[in-house]
Amino acid sequence: MNLSNVVFTELYGGILLILITGIIAVLFVNDFIRKRMVLECRKVLRNKERIFKIAVDNETANYLINNSNQELYRVDENISKKNNVIRYKLCLKKKSFDFYLKKENLWNYKVIAIKMY
Repeated sequence: MNLSNVVFTELYGGILLILITGIIAVLFVNDFIRKRMVLECRKVLRNKERIFKIAVDNETANYLINNSNQELYRVDENISKKNNVIRYKLCLKKKSFDFYLKKENLWNYKVIAIKMY
């Protein structure tokens, strides 16, 4: 093994290390953003007056108020974006909800509507 092979191995190893570090950083930021969205949805559930304002119908509002002490969870990673509004699907007990969020800045979101299925 000559010196040029060692240099190429070190070079490619360094590039691979930087690539893997970049992928891990992107996954960390993506998970952090999703946790911020779930945190905002949980914050809405603690405020009963706000639930009535943003719920699409009375059935959704009543269910959310009666079960607001339960934990929100994700079944699938169903997130879609249309016209600058993010639709995030979460579950509470056995019901599925669409939380419509609007991005305020890089890390903060605001829930603008909730719809139950």
